[in-house]
Amino acid sequence: MNKNIQYRLEAVALRVMLAFCRILGLDRSSALGGWLGHTLGPRLGISRRARGNIARAMPELSPEAIDRIVAGMWDNLGRTAFEYAHLDKFSRPEESARMEIIGAEPLLELARAGQGALVVSGHFGNWELMPLAMRLKGLDGSGVYRAANNPYVNEWMVAMRRELIVPEQIAKGPKGTRQLIKAVREHRFIGMLIDQKLNDGIEARLFGLPAMTTPSPAGLAVRYGTPIFPAIIERVHGANFRLTVFDRIEVKQDAEMNSEIVRITQALNDFLEARIREKPENWFWLHNRWTN
Repeated sequence: MNKNIQYRLEAVALRVMLAFCRILGLDRSSALGGWLGHTLGPRLGISRRARGNIARAMPELSPEAIDRIVAGMWDNLGRTAFEYAHLDKFSRPEESARMEIIGAEPLLELARAGQGALVVSGHFGNWELMPLAMRLKGLDGSGVYRAANNPYVNEWMVAMRRELIVPEQIAKGPKGTRQLIKAVREHRFIGMLIDQKLNDGIEARLFGLPAMTTPSPAGLAVRYGTPIFPAIIERVHGANFRLTVFDRIEVKQDAEMNSEIVRITQALNDFLEARIREKPENWFWLHNRWTN
């Protein structure tokens, strides 16, 4: 099939799904997505990658435990996909109980002082909600994203994020890097997901395995003195979430720049690993994360 036709059909299918989910409502959409996810997802061929990644990262787990994680991951992914139609609802005052936010006071103190920060996480829970939660707390900011392969889907996602999450969306890449540095210099709050493989990144460890990782947050923290906070969003139950902001990762002022970037990058991977181990079904195991 012609690639352009395929992309257009995928975009149409997405819009049909979203329209159907709007009719269902948020909670029923989330529940249906979860059911479809854990029912169909583990049977898909791509789940072999998830099982392989889990076995590689945590070889102590039994095949039965791995299957439970894969099913739970698909449940979360299905819910996340079907919640896209309702992202606007999370901004409504009457829905505020759906999002618990813990540990945000240091960010609010920085905002009151006219400063910004990097809030760094991975593909946990419904990851789209992390920058939205920051905005709802009054933290003026930007979101960094990786462009979707389908250009029509990417156009829709960027427009949706600008309207419903944060107005400034920064694409990964050379142009986005310049935009990111500008946002840092303007003391904005920037949400970043760093758990995908970056071939031209630096080698750090994740679950003891070589993992090419973006040095961007560490580089910005070292070069511009931008505070850096790791965070995680987790699905508590249904379409209800908890965002937890953890302690700031301090930059050693007397350290050599490159070695400090490596140290902070590893500290961020260590943070991600610890959160994944706590609740492995809350993470996206389908990434081709590790160096072969």
